[in-house]
Amino acid sequence: MKQWGLGRTAAIFVLATSVAACSGIGSMGSMSSAVSAFDQLGGMSSVNKLASGFVNSSLNDPRLSGLTAGKSIDAAASSAKVSDQLCSMLGGGCKAPLSDEQLASAASKLSPDQKKAVSDNFSSTLDSLASNPAVRETVTKAIGSKLGGLGGFL
Repeated sequence: MKQWGLGRTAAIFVLATSVAACSGIGSMGSMSSAVSAFDQLGGMSSVNKLASGFVNSSLNDPRLSGLTAGKSIDAAASSAKVSDQLCSMLGGGCKAPLSDEQLASAASKLSPDQKKAVSDNFSSTLDSLASNPAVRETVTKAIGSKLGGLGGFL
């Protein structure tokens, strides 16, 4: 078996570091596009917390009372569905309960004030879970215009 010289080891290290830097794998200040928003957020545990916090704050938001008035809403069941929806939207591999068309339809039924409430509740919950602004931005971009459709789970 041949001994690896210091020069070869250094060359391999430089090559690996260069590849990592080009792909974003090794960069400290940015998130790699190869890592899903789901993984950047922290996986299923964090997605479950995000869904639960979002649903609970939305159910208690007076701006959304028009969506929930007279309804018996099971917060745990709604949170589970939102969690699956978010997992799918963030690249976690879950099966989304609603299609993009169903999300768009749900969003179209919300008033501008209700859309703002949904956005505020989501952002507030996300901010409490993800301290890294790059992760928050990645998650927000992944959800995009579909955020208003999450109001359909209430």
